[in-house]
Amino acid sequence: MMPLSSIQENKCRRNIDFTGKIIDAHVHCGQWNFDRFSCRDVVQFFSKKFNNGNDYVDRVIISNLDCIKNDENCKPLKDEICGNLLLLKSAQKNKIFIPFVVCQPGYGSAENIEVLLKKYPLLIKGLKFHPTCLDLAANDRKYLPYMELAEKYNKPCLFHSEVLSDETGNILRNGVSDPEFIYETAAKFPKVPVILAHMGLGGDKAHEVGISTLLKSINKNDAKMYADISWVDWNNPEKPHIIDVIDKLLHSPKGDMTERLLFGTDAPLGVFGEKALKQQGAYEANIINIKTAIKKNFGKDANKLISRIFYRNSKKLLDKQNLDLTV
Repeated sequence: MMPLSSIQENKCRRNIDFTGKIIDAHVHCGQWNFDRFSCRDVVQFFSKKFNNGNDYVDRVIISNLDCIKNDENCKPLKDEICGNLLLLKSAQKNKIFIPFVVCQPGYGSAENIEVLLKKYPLLIKGLKFHPTCLDLAANDRKYLPYMELAEKYNKPCLFHSEVLSDETGNILRNGVSDPEFIYETAAKFPKVPVILAHMGLGGDKAHEVGISTLLKSINKNDAKMYADISWVDWNNPEKPHIIDVIDKLLHSPKGDMTERLLFGTDAPLGVFGEKALKQQGAYEANIINIKTAIKKNFGKDANKLISRIFYRNSKKLLDKQNLDLTV
């Protein structure tokens, strides 16, 4: 990896190839705290083009927050059938949606999800788990029936990942969404693609745990793990952890494994489209900053890496399900 000089950096920033389609691998609709984001809100937001019209989001992997967020009784707002059906019916009308159905081990049942998979075998593209909201460690046996379904129906799984730390910044290995717990479950189903959402949410050291877990799974070849970069370095235009993981994947002992990294944002949560998705500044800046950082650090490989991370890696992961995605 050869960093560019400041003159070269400014030149590549001007000439950076932003043209192309994007798949955002981590998007939501539904209720979160005091905000509600309808499917129409999401469609309207992503109908816009970014960076002077050169970038646009072609598809989004989306799940319903109503099945994730808990009510006052610490139970999901909607069950596995009702909440997921709302999204699936919208996805039938909106081709931008790549729906991942939310699973609720501990509250629901794998049988519920199989009912949906049998009814919508082509529409459902994956399964989504949020161990933190479930308050259920990601290596708990209750996940196994759902993972068996993912294997049976050939569906990837997206796990919320999060690393806890104490007040001094020391890593605590007891968080229910710890990447190592997710890895433990993924290793039981080595044919099932498992995505570490947020690549270990929780700051610098947390992302380092996410990176090391991803690389360990690749080097041991005992799980088919991916990571999305939602919330990774979101407030740092240099994108140090994104650059670090790209470099390590590019030069892994198994060769170039950059296909395991996916662009994602967690929109519409936080700065990525807050206020009912009316603000696009942070979303657009994030795209520009990631691509510029890649151009700055990877020279001749940059365009290839940008194309993979922002579009082709998600396309390749989902192609086997006959997605209507054109290059």
